[in-house]
Amino acid sequence: MTEQKNALAQLFAACWKDEALKARFMRDPKAVLKEYGLEMPDGMDVKVVENADCVHITLSAAPSSSGDLSDDELSNAAGGAVYVPADDDT
Repeated sequence: MTEQKNALAQLFAACWKDEALKARFMRDPKAVLKEYGLEMPDGMDVKVVENADCVHITLSAAPSSSGDLSDDELSNAAGGAVYVPADDDT
């Protein structure tokens, strides 16, 4: 899980420095995530939204099976957090 959070943080930092990467990430997030070692399952829709004044947290729907998540399901459902410095923090 930590590796995934680190990869996502690296991707975000790269997008802040590279407008072309950010545009590509917003246009084709699954491809860019895969480049950073973060593959999404087939059938899962991924959307990237840039918004400086709002944080979106999406709660995944509960699995329809037994109700217990496997380690893989839990890993795919878990989100991450990335510190976004204020303008005066940089």
